[in-house]
Amino acid sequence: MIIKIALIVVWIYVLSVLKRGKLGFYYFLLGSVGTFLILLGLIPYIKGYFIRGFVDVIGIAGKMTGMYESYAEYGMLFINHKDTVMSLYVDMECSGLIEMMVFISLLSFFPAYKFFEKIKTGIVGLFLICVFNFIRIFVIIALIFAFGSSIYSLAHAIIGRLIFYVLTLTLYFYVFTKKQIMKQKVGKFSYEGTDDQ
Repeated sequence: MIIKIALIVVWIYVLSVLKRGKLGFYYFLLGSVGTFLILLGLIPYIKGYFIRGFVDVIGIAGKMTGMYESYAEYGMLFINHKDTVMSLYVDMECSGLIEMMVFISLLSFFPAYKFFEKIKTGIVGLFLICVFNFIRIFVIIALIFAFGSSIYSLAHAIIGRLIFYVLTLTLYFYVFTKKQIMKQKVGKFSYEGTDDQ
């Protein structure tokens, strides 16, 4: 524990040096990586609560559609339809927690936003990543419900991930790329021999 605290103190000090030296890229890189590692250290303490909450919420859609039952205390979703009987265990990968940590880490040191913009964008972004993950899990379950357990590998490894990552990349485009482009300062443009008025 003492070593971890010492590393965090060194990290903060190096960040302050990079900030004073106006080394923006290295400040962003070191800040984002450090924040992500700190958040990773919290996983053992929050993982269980987060997965339970995730299963509780996605269980609402199961009750509404009748496609599956949720057991939040076990982190499981249970599908029982025709010849298909399958339990899906929601683990770290399925919960979207890692993706949320990456998003917060990048946003925390992204220079195009002011402090309160980061807080607002962070809350909206985390909410959307959760929604995207709910959509992914629901599509996987819907495919299993419709086509049986034989489609599980295709639904989980390809279709579900494709949906989630396309939606997440769209979010990243709007939060990071588009914002950066809009903040760009463009100088005066003129052709040789003419003056742009």
